[in-house]
Amino acid sequence: LARAGESVSVSERRPDVGLRFHPNLQGLKYVDTAPQEFMKGMGVRSSIKYRYFSKLFFGTRSRDIELGIGRNKKIPFVARGGKNSLEYALYREAEHLGVGFEFNSKMPKREAGVIATGGTGCDFAAAGAIYDDTDFPRDHFLAIFDDRYSPTGWYSYIFPISSDQVEFVNCVSQPHVPLLARLTEKALKERKILRDFLGGKRKAASFAGSGSARVPRTAFAGGKYYIGEAAGFQDPFMGFGIKYALVSGKLAADAMLHGKDYDSLWRAAILPDMKKDFARRFPLSLFGDAVPELVMRKYRNGSIVDISNAAPERFPFYKLVEELFFRAECLKKDVTGYW
Repeated sequence: LARAGESVSVSERRPDVGLRFHPNLQGLKYVDTAPQEFMKGMGVRSSIKYRYFSKLFFGTRSRDIELGIGRNKKIPFVARGGKNSLEYALYREAEHLGVGFEFNSKMPKREAGVIATGGTGCDFAAAGAIYDDTDFPRDHFLAIFDDRYSPTGWYSYIFPISSDQVEFVNCVSQPHVPLLARLTEKALKERKILRDFLGGKRKAASFAGSGSARVPRTAFAGGKYYIGEAAGFQDPFMGFGIKYALVSGKLAADAMLHGKDYDSLWRAAILPDMKKDFARRFPLSLFGDAVPELVMRKYRNGSIVDISNAAPERFPFYKLVEELFFRAECLKKDVTGYW
């Protein structure tokens, strides 16, 4: 909006940008182009650092294996929280363009034109900690699918976030959120690979957070544009939400600048990916960690995998199955109250 000559001001509840998260790494949901090109398409010119991992420790209930990640199939990760984060880079760019920022703001939503306040409610949650001086290799990350600690079909992970620190996070969905702290401690005590890397290491910080997801009937209500998780644009499959936040912000700007219908724009650009997310959550919500166990059964130590393709989209009738699973997952949410 500012690039197009509009006068823009941002009201931020906190005293600075990037305070929602303890500094950490988060994955940018798979994009068809290099992340730099994707960001340019969003109108972002900031120099943003991306991190890639070449190897993966993958755990299921019955085993842990080490895998290589295909050269062209790596997921870009970005820093969140703090001065070196994605959001701080966007803040500096916006400020350079003349956007005004009011921090510690108590401006009511009714006075805003765009609502980007995050989600409401708690469909899933994560708890974790930062550990110092671990032996975890810096070119790896770790993911474990084990319903004993991350039910049903959710996961825990380790990312190295600096030369001497790693983060461990455990994720669950409702109705297991009240048990999250207990399940996380249980995983750290019982899962050997976690003990090997984190046992006896100093815990530098602890953190937790929650999220929500829905397919909104409209993301334009009361004359206001709702973007990101405020609209419900979140991934209930793996928890990736950054791409949806960026895309929906760009689409809201396009709608305002060019008189386009915002709902039509996001349904064309975001809904197809969200349908995949909800469809993939459906078998996990029914069968839990048996699904990744089945999918990964063909891989052994040293195998090269394409982790960007979590569903066999090349198979016949995939689109039909995806639509049926998407509708079934939405119906399950209506009946049970959780994904």
